[in-house]
Amino acid sequence: MSEQSTEDGGVPSPFEQASDLHRRGRPDEALVVLEGVLRGSPDDIAARYAMGICLTDLGRAAEAQPQFRRVLDAEPRHYEAAYRLGRLLQADADYEGAATAYRQVLAVTDFRDAQQRLRACETELGGTQRPGEVSPLTGSAFTPGPPPLRTWVEGMRVAERGKIIRRVRFQARHMLSQIVKRLFLGAVLAVAVTFVMKTRMFTVLALIPVVTLPFEALIRSATNGTDFYEYGMEVRSGLVRRQVQFIWYYQIAESPTYLRTLGSYLTHTASLGVRYNEAGASSAEYIELSGIGTPEQVKEISRYLESRVPPERMPIRGPWT
Repeated sequence: MSEQSTEDGGVPSPFEQASDLHRRGRPDEALVVLEGVLRGSPDDIAARYAMGICLTDLGRAAEAQPQFRRVLDAEPRHYEAAYRLGRLLQADADYEGAATAYRQVLAVTDFRDAQQRLRACETELGGTQRPGEVSPLTGSAFTPGPPPLRTWVEGMRVAERGKIIRRVRFQARHMLSQIVKRLFLGAVLAVAVTFVMKTRMFTVLALIPVVTLPFEALIRSATNGTDFYEYGMEVRSGLVRRQVQFIWYYQIAESPTYLRTLGSYLTHTASLGVRYNEAGASSAEYIELSGIGTPEQVKEISRYLESRVPPERMPIRGPWT
């Protein structure tokens, strides 16, 4: 592990080294550093919470749970630790323990995701299950990890996106309903124009938008899409006016919105609406990831984004949230 200098020219602390290793996708190495920190300072809450995160990332959930419990024993208002503990317990089907953890979160802050998960746990404890409800940590494509820290991005000379997790593309069939709609309207317009003008030249002009739409769908499927990285997503959209933008997960202001229309039921596709803060909490922007997959795939992506966003959107933030 190479040493890095802090802004004042000094050597970073072990905790800072561990934070940097974790940010670079090396939780196993970060864990070794944190173990050394805790050997010297067993009451270091930040290091113990960070250890719980690393253990979670490494798939060692059973070892992560007692770390979060020890954090909560020392600081009951540490809602980030309570939330993460609840996620692990919920994944283990310990709904009673998870519900207790989520209530501990809600005692500190009004966290909507914790409210939803608490209701899901209470439903399970009541012996019923909501239609279509699945475990929040299932799915082979994504393994939810800790939400990225805004301080990681702002505090580094070079902000890294992390490794790529998944790429999705606009599905051309998502425009099938628009093609049918334009075909119908074009046909009506062509017949009307032909009847009034007594010429077929205008019929050809009226059908041009219909003929070009399939080509537009193919071009969009090749150029429009979203790449999901560890710490943010790059969205490419538009046809004539191209737009490429990168959104850090910490910028996302609320849970993504799952979108379907009557036409998307026919094409077996779905979209995702994302509201984010571009330049501060008051600058709410909205972007739609249109037709990026089947309903099941889009729901899976939505669950992944939810797993990356939450605690750091809260007003109280500590290191490694």
